This record gives sequence, C-alpha cells and structure tokens, in this order.
Amino acid sequence: MANTDYNTLAEINNALAKKQPELINFLLEDTPVLNKIPFMPASHPFWNLAERVTKIDSAGWVELNAKLPQMNMDTKLEKVDLGIMGGEMFVPEDKARALGGPDKFFAERAQPFLKTAGMTTERKLIYDNLRQFAIDNNNVIDAGGTGGNGYSMIAFRPVKGVNCGLYSPVGFESGAGIDVKKINDGALYKDEHGILGYGMRFKGYFGFQLKDPEAVSAIVNIKSGNIPTEAQIDDMLDNIRADSGSFICCHPKVLSFLNKYKGNILQAQSGDKNINRTFMMWNNIPFITSRNFDKGTEATVTVE
Repeated sequence: MANTDYNTLAEINNALAKKQPELINFLLEDTPVLNKIPFMPASHPFWNLAERVTKIDSAGWVELNAKLPQMNMDTKLEKVDLGIMGGEMFVPEDKARALGGPDKFFAERAQPFLKTAGMTTERKLIYDNLRQFAIDNNNVIDAGGTGGNGYSMIAFRPVKGVNCGLYSPVGFESGAGIDVKKINDGALYKDEHGILGYGMRFKGYFGFQLKDPEAVSAIVNIKSGNIPTEAQIDDMLDNIRADSGSFICCHPKVLSFLNKYKGNILQAQSGDKNINRTFMMWNNIPFITSRNFDKGTEATVTVE
C-alpha cells in the first residue's frame, strides 16, 4: 500500500476502508483522545523502524568569505512493535439459530464489542503510553495531592514520525482496518467447553510511538483540594513547547475543577466537529475530556 498520509485514524479509515468502514467507526465511538492522535503507516507489517535524532550540529553565522560550519546529525534507529487489537466471539449452535443465524448474531454484536475494545485501547494510550512516558522522562508536575484517589492531566504535542500512532501498512489492504474472519471457515466447531457453535475473529495491528520527551508532559496527584495552579498548567504547556496542534486531555471532573479560572485564562471554544467533547481552551490549547481516564482512583505519583 503506497499511502503515506498522516491523519487521524478516522480520516485514514474514511479514505481506505472501502468494504467495512463501520468497524473502525465502532472502535472510535467513545474515544475522544484516540480520535485526536495522528496516525501513520508503520515501516513494516508488525513493527516500525524509526530514526531518533540524538545530536545536531546546525548551521551558524560566519563572516563573508569565511568557511561555512559543517552540519551533522547523529541518529539512532529504534524499533517499535505494533500490538494486536482484537478478540474472538462464540455463539452456541442453538442460540445462533434462535437469533437468526451466526452472521446476524455477530453483525449485531460487532458494535458494542469494538466500542469496548476502543475504550480499552484509549485507556492503554493514556496510562501505558502518554502518562507513563511523561513520568519516565521526569516531565511531570505535582499538584500536591496525597493518599491516592487522584487524577492526571496530560499535554501532548504530536510530531510527525516521532510522537504518533501507528497502523500496519497491510492493515487496510482487505478494505477494512480491522480484519474479520470466520473461525473454522464458518462451520460448526466445539469451544473449550465442548459446546458446538460458531466463531468470529476480529484483529487489527496498531501501536503508539513516543520518541520526543519534550512533547509529552503531565500534572499528577490532582484532587479537589489540590487543583493545578495557572502557573502549573502554563509550565506543563511550556514543557511540551505547545503549538496549534497540541492538546490537553483529562477526565471531565478535572476540567470542572478548573472552573474557577473561567473568564480569565480558561475560555469556551466554539464547536469543533472534528474533536469530541472539546469545549474549553487554555491559551488557545484545547482540552479533550475522556471518561477513559480513571475517575479519581489513581495512585499517588512520587515526583522528584
């Protein structure tokens, strides 16, 4: 596949999924943060080989007729494995017959299955990737809450080919971003309990690549009595060198904590059809709220 577009997963799906576009749409139904992350095709079917810049000797100013400085760039190749987003469904023979057949059964259940899978994927993105990356690189700010039961706020700046989502370059070749196959070619088989029935398998290859520690920052240990200050939110955005493509993501409850800043630096945003549940901005950087953040159950993070 020759596509090299760098867009959100929904935009890529609309362009490439000609057979079953609804599958990715089901996946993204309740994932406002995942919807905002730009994706690019991985270099290989199951992994991406990325070049990370470690040192740059750039251009400089010299006098007329003087020798120009040598420009060099040191890089390091790093491999990022894709993961499998998928699962299997099984329906006993008699139940399938009572509900109109296995095809009808699986078609009706694809939406709730993939919606839940998408929410699980977004939570993994939030906690195993974005938040953990900020913690690992000591790019976190402590709001001061203790004793657990806290919240987090994450600022992210997408960087093409550096900080982004990944999808398998062969993932859309079948006309759908998620590959669907009937188990045993649609014939009856026995499950692990020895029950005869029919099965369906869903599988997609996706991943997240984070290489620039100055593009992901977080405020942790947020509680109702430990709300981030204006200076802390400004510092978080400064830590990622926020630009027009950057955003802040958090649980809706965290945004409600910030209501005291309304009319000052927290401003309402006009409707944006491309971003779900975005209705506030901080110095023109939008908030993306998601209920796939834990609701006040995060453990206290030790900030050095």
